[in-house]
Amino acid sequence: MVETPVREKSHVIVRAYPKVVYLYLTWLASLVCGILQPSLIDDEGMLLVSAINKSAVIGRIWLGIFVFNILVISFEFSRIRSVAIVFFVLAFFFAGSKWEFIQPITDFVGGLNLVMNGSFYYTMAAVFTVIFLLVFINTRFSYWEIQPNEILHHHGFLGDVHRYPTRGLRMQKEITDVLELILLRAGTLVLTPPGVERPIVLENVINITKVEDKIQRLLGTLKVHMDHGQLGGVD
Repeated sequence: MVETPVREKSHVIVRAYPKVVYLYLTWLASLVCGILQPSLIDDEGMLLVSAINKSAVIGRIWLGIFVFNILVISFEFSRIRSVAIVFFVLAFFFAGSKWEFIQPITDFVGGLNLVMNGSFYYTMAAVFTVIFLLVFINTRFSYWEIQPNEILHHHGFLGDVHRYPTRGLRMQKEITDVLELILLRAGTLVLTPPGVERPIVLENVINITKVEDKIQRLLGTLKVHMDHGQLGGVD
């Protein structure tokens, strides 16, 4: 019995996503918190103190994840900046333990009475589901197709296509945000075809290392200049 060799794909699809995709953590947190959210009222219509306390804890957890997600899409956490932030946080807690100013902060955060019901969490999950669905649909109509001899930019609902040659192509992978790399292994892919004034910048490419490897193997017979962007850079 002769095994048929697996043929390599003749093209690579590259999709650039908006930063909202990193909010999938908030989407997941909304679903989980909605499931864990207890009923605040008993059968007699009385408020349950234990349920309110549990709901406040769930609310603080949800808010923490939401704030973290907003920070991810608002700032760029390079390697140098991330290390500096970690050392700052550690120094802050050590100093707070020594001079006892951490306790008032933890008391304040622990005293936040963030009580939301299940409808809030499920509504937030539904909103993000619709947004992610629209993003998914949009990226099915707007994407880049790398072929051995040309680059095709598909865009628009009518199937418009722009073509660029791959001979003499310069490609650069840039991973400048540690958190984006951790969350979705994402980064920026910069393509510079010959004769193009401005490079093609594809941001938030998910699994960028895998995508780059596929392009390298696809264009292996051509002379392609590969530049790897450094993680971090000058702040």
